[in-house]
Amino acid sequence: MAYLYDRVSLADTQPPIVAELKAIFNVLPDEELLEALRSRNRLGRPGYDPKILWRCYLVRYLLGLPSVSALIRTLQDNPYIAHTCGVESPDQLPSQPTFSRFFSKLASWRYAHIVKNVSREMTRICYRTLPGFGTNVAIDSTHIDAWANKAKKPRTDPDATWSVKTSVGNLKKFWLGYKAHILTDASGYELPIAMVVTTANVHDSHAATRVLRQARVTNSKFHPTYVIADAGYSSIKLRKHIYRQYRAQPIIKAYKNDKRHLPLETPEWKLLYHRRVAVERVNSRLKGHRGLNHVTVKGIRKVSVHCFLSMIVLQSQALATHSRMSVRKVA
Repeated sequence: MAYLYDRVSLADTQPPIVAELKAIFNVLPDEELLEALRSRNRLGRPGYDPKILWRCYLVRYLLGLPSVSALIRTLQDNPYIAHTCGVESPDQLPSQPTFSRFFSKLASWRYAHIVKNVSREMTRICYRTLPGFGTNVAIDSTHIDAWANKAKKPRTDPDATWSVKTSVGNLKKFWLGYKAHILTDASGYELPIAMVVTTANVHDSHAATRVLRQARVTNSKFHPTYVIADAGYSSIKLRKHIYRQYRAQPIIKAYKNDKRHLPLETPEWKLLYHRRVAVERVNSRLKGHRGLNHVTVKGIRKVSVHCFLSMIVLQSQALATHSRMSVRKVA
């Protein structure tokens, strides 16, 4: 492996991934997090620079790698990526225990809220730089399987809970884990605005107000024109909350029993409701391309940090393109 690193030269033609990584690292508002990670005094031998570990971890989510072991192999086999993260030689590659300790540190009460603030600042940048961002929003949840032995009692992940989802044909699927409730721009950019991670047994309509409140905390001028959601959010109380608190029109699919209390679904209403696919696309990108599905940690705090890292990478990659069309097409 040293041979590969010896062949790397800054004068060589670098692969496109290097330019992409540099653009992402430049757009990230992570100064507060890095300063906090470096500020704590410790005795003994100096450890790794938090900036190196942070950037390496972001590479895992950018490439959708399933585990830390896969990340280490990628850094070993791709010296350009390692060098961009700050690793100058194979001897400087962090070990798996080092990465595990770093993630545990990120998930601690001292730093978890700062990681969340990075995502919030990314959302604020979207509002400042993308015209019309957040005018229409869509909300939905996606399930996250727990990294646990489901048959073992007591469960290896005590925070995870069971839930059931009914699919087409009234087929019921039981799963153990968590839910990521995501609020997404549905105006054309298709980028996440806010996220709340709960246990699997929390109903979507109960978490909706928390997600909307997170969006208001992030941007005090959060007043979308439409809030779009599927029938899982059908609630008279939620509709009134959306209208009174955010002055937005709720476009929520109604259950059959609720339809007699609601206006008819006109062609214009159906056209607006179709924009809900934006949040489904975001969920698909997070799970299929940004590692949201690859949970290798236990506990709701660690799972929450895992989800926000996936969200941060998706946001930063989109903003690093500096193009509206590129933002819409980012995988």
